[in-house]
Amino acid sequence: MPEWQLGNIWTPENPDAYLPRYRGYVAQNGSGELAQAQTKYLQSIAYLRMKNIQIGYNLPRPLIQKVGMSSARIFVSGENLLTWARLYKRTKDLDIENTAPSDRVLTDGSSGNGNNYPILKSFTMGLSATF
Repeated sequence: MPEWQLGNIWTPENPDAYLPRYRGYVAQNGSGELAQAQTKYLQSIAYLRMKNIQIGYNLPRPLIQKVGMSSARIFVSGENLLTWARLYKRTKDLDIENTAPSDRVLTDGSSGNGNNYPILKSFTMGLSATF
């Protein structure tokens, strides 16, 4: 159970909690209860993500000709460095980009719930040289 849910689940002692009574996926309609349509938990999953950025510098020609190169460039790049979403005020446990049926690989196949591995950040440094 994600930590933000602790103390935030409805119980008779905590009737003003944000989350409904806790029960498993199998139990949700197994007792013949009718699911009630409601919008309390409808959230905006709009997000802004810095997918990739690269900063590079072409080394001066007089400097690189001394070592026999015709061109050289050093660079640093990053992938998935920053993500901002309004939903992150409530929880960062979900990956905003995987809340649709695209995450069926790790769920039961009925719908996406965002509980996938998060998109990883990566950094790359390099030197591109031509001799």
